[in-house]
Amino acid sequence: MPENEIIKERIFSACQDRFFKEGFARISVDEIATNLAMSKKTFYKYFSSKEDLVQQIMERFTGGIRGNIERILFSDKSAVEKLSEIITMLGTNTGRLTPAFGQDIQRRLPQLWKYIEEFRRQRISEVITRLISQGVDEGTMRPDMNKRVFLLCVLNAIDRIMQPYVLANESFSLAEAVKEIMNIFFRGGLTAKGRDQFERLQRE
Repeated sequence: MPENEIIKERIFSACQDRFFKEGFARISVDEIATNLAMSKKTFYKYFSSKEDLVQQIMERFTGGIRGNIERILFSDKSAVEKLSEIITMLGTNTGRLTPAFGQDIQRRLPQLWKYIEEFRRQRISEVITRLISQGVDEGTMRPDMNKRVFLLCVLNAIDRIMQPYVLANESFSLAEAVKEIMNIFFRGGLTAKGRDQFERLQRE
């Protein structure tokens, strides 16, 4: 890997988990540079600002989620297996984000927050549309279910729970909330055959 890429990766590695855990508003470029034993000039060679760093971190983060979703959706597994894997994957990834980080984005980077919301809705819509269609064909999803109503219910529930001010006042984490929402709604959409498969996978 070229030296420039190595330095950029050092900055990503040093900042990503800390930003996710603590938020980024109170962490200065001075502090980042000092912790990495580099000058601010070096930092600005790779990122125009701290906000630019946050933007790139989130683009990489969402890109990873997109890749995982596509890998699962286009695999040869059953709809119920895909559902179980996607719930686990989303829980693992969203579990890294804290309300503090979300609040900082919402307040300081509204365009990035809008991008995250649009990304979330697009990916969830894709997941639900594909899983319902495949599940109906396999006999594991209810064919009588109104797909549009189901989709809107899931999207609105997740939109509400994803608000940082909501999570900041609750004892559950974002990962727990997303997993529970997906569990509740998809259990309602599964046939008896689908529920049996889903329960077995959740116990494994």
